[in-house]
Amino acid sequence: MRIEWTAQAIKEMRKIPLPVRERIIAKAEAYAAAPASLANNVKQLAGSDLLRLRIGDYRLIFRIERNVLSVMVVLRVRHRREAYD
Repeated sequence: MRIEWTAQAIKEMRKIPLPVRERIIAKAEAYAAAPASLANNVKQLAGSDLLRLRIGDYRLIFRIERNVLSVMVVLRVRHRREAYD
């Protein structure tokens, strides 16, 4: 699965400390490579087609686009207290 980061997600990532940012990127890449390996950290958001990946205190909000090739489109990366606003 390929990962695409929206401009908003990139902007939010720049505000996150570097060690945490590296951990978020590593988890996103791990999920894209083998979704079953992190299935217990991924949940569907209620009333939406969006998913969230839990990475410590941060939440990666994304959707899966299934055309010919599956693409993980990262929409937001926020601290858990702000993730669902």
